Amino acid sequence: MKIFERLPGHRGILSVIPGVILLTVAFSVVTQAHAKLEKTVPADKAALSAAPSSLQLFFSEKPDATVSKIELKGPAGMVKLGPAHVMGQKTLMAPIAGPIEDGSYIVNWQTSGDDGHVQKGEFTFTLKHAK
Repeated sequence: MKIFERLPGHRGILSVIPGVILLTVAFSVVTQAHAKLEKTVPADKAALSAAPSSLQLFFSEKPDATVSKIELKGPAGMVKLGPAHVMGQKTLMAPIAGPIEDGSYIVNWQTSGDDGHVQKGEFTFTLKHAK
């Protein structure tokens, strides 16, 4: 404290420190509250020899079904999916209802977690049927 006492305006500096600490802690709690994608089935960048029957996304917390969406786009355009729904505590799943041919696929997803902040992302996989 004696170092700060020698500086002009030391009381102003000392009064700011608790506020900075409080904001840092509050920000770290908020950033940790987002639903983070932890795993997918099929896995990101997977090379499959058989078509998957569904898409599953595993999150760090329960996804909000009211804002959750999953889309699948392949070489022929959008693939028809059944409705996305929450399975268990932290999994979002959508059955694949349309045909799926050989090629590259992009899965786009959207959800939110406990904090209500919408998270979006994508992952990819390729399919080449075994012959």
